[in-house]
Amino acid sequence: MNKIEFSFVIPVYKSVSSLEPLYNGIADLMKELGHTYEVIFVEDNGSEESWKKLLELRKQYTDLITLIKLTKNFGQNGATLCGINEAKGDTVITIDDDLQVHPSEIKKLITYYREHNSDVIYGVYKEESQNVLRNAGSRIIKRIFNKTQDGTNIGSSIRLMNSNISRYLRAHSQDHLFINQVISWYTFDTKFVEVVRNSRYEGKSGYSFFQLFSIAFRLLFLYTSIPLKIMIVVCTISSAASLGLASYYIYQHFALGKGLGFLVLIVIAISLILASISVMGIFLNRIYSSRVKKPHYAIKMKL
Repeated sequence: MNKIEFSFVIPVYKSVSSLEPLYNGIADLMKELGHTYEVIFVEDNGSEESWKKLLELRKQYTDLITLIKLTKNFGQNGATLCGINEAKGDTVITIDDDLQVHPSEIKKLITYYREHNSDVIYGVYKEESQNVLRNAGSRIIKRIFNKTQDGTNIGSSIRLMNSNISRYLRAHSQDHLFINQVISWYTFDTKFVEVVRNSRYEGKSGYSFFQLFSIAFRLLFLYTSIPLKIMIVVCTISSAASLGLASYYIYQHFALGKGLGFLVLIVIAISLILASISVMGIFLNRIYSSRVKKPHYAIKMKL
């Protein structure tokens, strides 16, 4: 059996009609470039229609397609990690199932990799989403991580990784997994190549605004200490201001006989304490989760 050069990992969630043209695009690209390859579809417990379509595809290309069905929905990162763990190729390429990025665009990543031999190549879009709030949130998160994580870059789900990085990901034990953030812990040799984004082949995005907000929230709490630092600064400043105002109110009470207005400060102080306890509670839960070692995924069936 020839050595596999490229492993394509595709997490699948409720996509059906895009799967066959997606595979055909990969096959055409690999034929053009003359590389050996495999395609790993990881069905993330989205719909039976997706699984049936994947089974039909595998009947046609048994030697080139591996199918994995997860026991429940673990999310894109969990499904992608599952595919990476099962990949046999020297180079791993991850791509979405919605066909917004056609496999022909992956040629740009492969060409760049040949020329520069970077650890990770991300495919990024030039144009932004039409959702203003989504764009603003994405920019804020990227800026926060660029400033606080030694210049780390948040990439995309379109990525090419060399064997070293995929090996590190397989051995990684982080309980809450965001693949791009974990990659930045192992290397800053990441590059970005512009790819063309098309309209979705079918359906709509699986991420609502609130789901994206939840992801941003978890990124901040699971991969940074920013909330703790903010509470330290806020509490320190508030304590100093409260001490000054309390002294002023005490003086007003004893010197001028006015009411104890500083009681208001006690209420503010209690609010800050409760907020601080809440932040600490989230980080304690993070420590607990790391001890429990919740699995990233569980395989129900592999073909």
